Amino acid sequence: MQKKNRLTRTKVITISIAALALMGVGVGIAGSNNVYSVSAAAPPQKPSGKGGANTQSYDYTGKLSATLKVKSAKSVTGKTYTSKTKNHNVVLAESKAKLKLNKVTLKKYGSSSDSDKSNFYGVNSILLTTGSNAKTYVKNSKLYSKATGANGIFASNKGTVYANNDTITTKGSGNSRGLDATYGGKIVANKLAISTKGAHSAAVATDRGGGYVSLTNSTLKTAGTGSPLAYSTGRIEYNKVTGTASGSQIAGMEGLNTILINNSKLTSTSNKISGSDPIKNGIIIYQSTSGDADTTTGSAARFQAVNSTLTSKITSGTMFYLTNTTANVVLQNTKLNFNSSKANLLTAVGNTSNNWGTYGANGAKVNFTGIKQTLKGNVKVDNISSVKLALLNHTTYTGKTSITSNSKAKSSAKTKSPLTVNVSKTSKWVVTGNSTVTNLNVAKGGKIVDKSGKKVTIVNASGKTLVKGSSKYKITVKGSYSTKFSTSSANKVQSSKISRTAFDKYYGTKTSF
Repeated sequence: MQKKNRLTRTKVITISIAALALMGVGVGIAGSNNVYSVSAAAPPQKPSGKGGANTQSYDYTGKLSATLKVKSAKSVTGKTYTSKTKNHNVVLAESKAKLKLNKVTLKKYGSSSDSDKSNFYGVNSILLTTGSNAKTYVKNSKLYSKATGANGIFASNKGTVYANNDTITTKGSGNSRGLDATYGGKIVANKLAISTKGAHSAAVATDRGGGYVSLTNSTLKTAGTGSPLAYSTGRIEYNKVTGTASGSQIAGMEGLNTILINNSKLTSTSNKISGSDPIKNGIIIYQSTSGDADTTTGSAARFQAVNSTLTSKITSGTMFYLTNTTANVVLQNTKLNFNSSKANLLTAVGNTSNNWGTYGANGAKVNFTGIKQTLKGNVKVDNISSVKLALLNHTTYTGKTSITSNSKAKSSAKTKSPLTVNVSKTSKWVVTGNSTVTNLNVAKGGKIVDKSGKKVTIVNASGKTLVKGSSKYKITVKGSYSTKFSTSSANKVQSSKISRTAFDKYYGTKTSF
């Protein structure tokens, strides 16, 4: 028996977990006139397990109740609403609601008796908005819960919430997130202070059926295990967000979904394995077999960080851990703070945990791109995975690479090219130990040296010298060596896709990015 969603909830079922990543229109790499080549990897075989019948379509048929229940236009200023009843919301906006809340205080006590109802449909949350015609505007307000399964602001079934200058605090033992969007729900927010205490209580989450959250100028704090600063089975976008997770990694992403981080500082102070993860990590991108992440935002998961700082205190494991998924990771001018002498930069491997795919056939296919980036740490890939590491536009990577054999590898799952490294004409690989790659492409002007600046020798699989160097280290190329390659949209920074226009028009703000 596995935990249903290791990052955001504790419900036990016979199969496990939930989703990440989409994208929009790509923009060109500034200042790059080179022709590079990295094609997006084909998605791995979909897991056969499902979390239930038609999990991606809104199917809640139960009764929703609340202290304040609104189905049409209503404005409230300066009032306090409290719920002490289990499976009961403080505020519910549904049908054709257009609810405006200003300077209100919302308090939730009384725990959920059904984790599916609270996790997926927002039952027992502080503020629930559900239905495509329902909208809630909440500003200058305080939302508080002290109960299990008591999320803060919840949007479901295409409901929309616009939140500005609010405080959200959840102190339940578990399953009490700050913001949560499911089944196409959308939350657009600015100037929020979010704090969660319990396990499986991400600061911001999207879940079953996919959801959309855009957050700016906000602070986040989580304390529980399995409670990252962002957990996505839909689309999450941050700009100017600061956050600290003390019991979990920075972010978790499941499925072919999206997290975009701009101008933000996100930190994990945890040095423990989070939830049921196989190893310690700063960021996990994966696919379980729960079925909750079957709604996708693109053909591959995408984690993107631009002009940001990502910090992890792990002393083993890996900064980026990818398994049983297809993903594009793009970092541009982003500082990675972690102990690269003890933890890998990137690990893309199969797993034997939590029923995450078929053992021996559940590796990861990854395009990992640095643009104007400093990267440090080793890269580990197994023979049922595929990584294309692209060093573009004045990127420096310091570390060594290895290709390992997966002991459970099925012959049909073994990849022809586990690791390809592409180095642009302005970029550099500083090699810290003997390394192995499948393919190596170094544009004219690109450098491969050791820390002393000595050129590293490059040999092919039979030991023939391709490039003669004076360093004590060498790189073994088991496949092809070239001086040309091309890039694709997988290697480019992509733009925000959640519109903030209506939010800015209503509140008179300028938060679009």
